[in-house]
Amino acid sequence: MKKRILLIALILILSGAVGAFFYFRPQITDWIASITGGTEEEEGEGNPEEVTCEDQTYTNTRQGYEVCYRKGWYTQEFGYSQLWVGFDAFPIPEASEYPGVLNIGVSRKGSSDVLAPHLANLKDTETTAITVSGVSGIRVNGTIPADDNFFPNYHEVAVVLEKFGRTYDIVMLSSPDQYAENLPIYDAFVASLKFLEGTPAAPWGKDIYLDTPWPDDEVSDSFRIAGSAQGAFESTIVARLKTENGTVLFEEPITYNAPDVGELGYFDIAVTFETTADSGTLEVFHTSARDGSIVDLVSVPLVFK
Repeated sequence: MKKRILLIALILILSGAVGAFFYFRPQITDWIASITGGTEEEEGEGNPEEVTCEDQTYTNTRQGYEVCYRKGWYTQEFGYSQLWVGFDAFPIPEASEYPGVLNIGVSRKGSSDVLAPHLANLKDTETTAITVSGVSGIRVNGTIPADDNFFPNYHEVAVVLEKFGRTYDIVMLSSPDQYAENLPIYDAFVASLKFLEGTPAAPWGKDIYLDTPWPDDEVSDSFRIAGSAQGAFESTIVARLKTENGTVLFEEPITYNAPDVGELGYFDIAVTFETTADSGTLEVFHTSARDGSIVDLVSVPLVFK
């Protein structure tokens, strides 16, 4: 029951952080630059010694990382393309979308955007610079206020860093009585994370952000196209699938559910196609209402099976 309550609590916390985010964002951006020296990655020199995993290894090839977690623990991937993964000593129920004692979230937003809710919703925060897998980031420790309806005085620790055009948010939520036990588990978890070189860029453009398919996915004659978009005329984008030699297999409009003109909305549709080709490219784009020119285009190479 408590794990189900957590999802509601997280939604309420994030909703309450929206206003604070717009206040904090400029300060956070300047502060990150000052604390990291204006660099987001420091490859090679100064890297910590490589951590040998004696437990279990979770590998996320789509999001470009692997991490060591405790033997006997459970993992759960949420959403398309493993953008959010939970790690817990107990089974993680799918219905509640509980993120686990530990979780790694991947976002298209910048690190200042991802840090803002942590700083806005926690008290007694402490922030430090940290390097994980050769990448500079920010670590935030704090507690949920005592008047919180769901998790009063719970501890939260988050490490936020950018790599491969994504922002990684590595979070622990712990009850006060388990914090001393959970903190070293979290520290070892963070230290074990390694980024996988050769990870392809995420299929995110200026206005269009795909959740699926991901580059180099294998797709059958029926697959889903899902993600979010903004700024398109009449909230409509176009999906076009072409074979490797340029033959168009389908071209379909997609209307996303933006709450208002120009705002971000979501889409999730099923498409079908027939071909004898081995591979192709999915193009998702929107055009100018004035002259029909393409305003934003996301191209995703696919393998047909």
